[in-house]
Amino acid sequence: KRNKMAVIEIQGTKFTFSILQLKLFSNGHFARTEIKIENEFIHYEDKTERFMRTDIERWIFGMFRLIAGAYGKDYHLSFEGCGFSVDLCPYRKNGLEATRTERRQNDCLMSVQMLFHSSKNKQLLGGVYSLLLHRKDIERFAVALQKEYHNAFAKTRPSKGKYLYVGVSPQGYQGCNYWYLDESKQVKAGDYVWVKMGRHQTEQVVYVDSVQYCNDNTALYDINQVKKVIKIATEEEIEEAKALWKK
Repeated sequence: KRNKMAVIEIQGTKFTFSILQLKLFSNGHFARTEIKIENEFIHYEDKTERFMRTDIERWIFGMFRLIAGAYGKDYHLSFEGCGFSVDLCPYRKNGLEATRTERRQNDCLMSVQMLFHSSKNKQLLGGVYSLLLHRKDIERFAVALQKEYHNAFAKTRPSKGKYLYVGVSPQGYQGCNYWYLDESKQVKAGDYVWVKMGRHQTEQVVYVDSVQYCNDNTALYDINQVKKVIKIATEEEIEEAKALWKK
């Protein structure tokens, strides 16, 4: 079933970016998407398979990282061949880079730019359409798009593999998916684990958003360079971490 939650209405414009169910024999490399823009002057609809699965992943994780204050400077995402790009713009204090705490507590922006395609997707139409979203809309949109993504690709995820990568979020900001290698292959989505994170390699407890099995030809990152999960957190360590996050 389709999930039509990835819809944002801003100043009279309704913007929809939905991920549709894959076709029966799809290899899962490309996403089926539906883009709609509706307002008093425009009624545009585009169903396509131009976006790669990794494009959607990068966008979703980028939005969650923006909300979590991970970006000190503007971060640009360009989807090659799609006529689509995104700028993630963190809060700045008097024009200067703010602290991570300040970035988490204040507004941030996401600018979406897209080229319109013809009805049969054979050519680009003139002009660029831009849309600007603030923190609350970004968060709502990211959560909805992530749900659609997981629903669409649920059957394509391998249940076994040589390596187990886990996507984690720091300090309770779920959805960021910083990837680590779990050599024990025991970690599950919803667990809490110890990892080294950040430029100072600080050991901390993080939440596991998702897990993904890979082999040598599908590994998310170089197996010799990716950071590793230290251990699964105990119940006591989880409660201590949650209490710290609330401060």
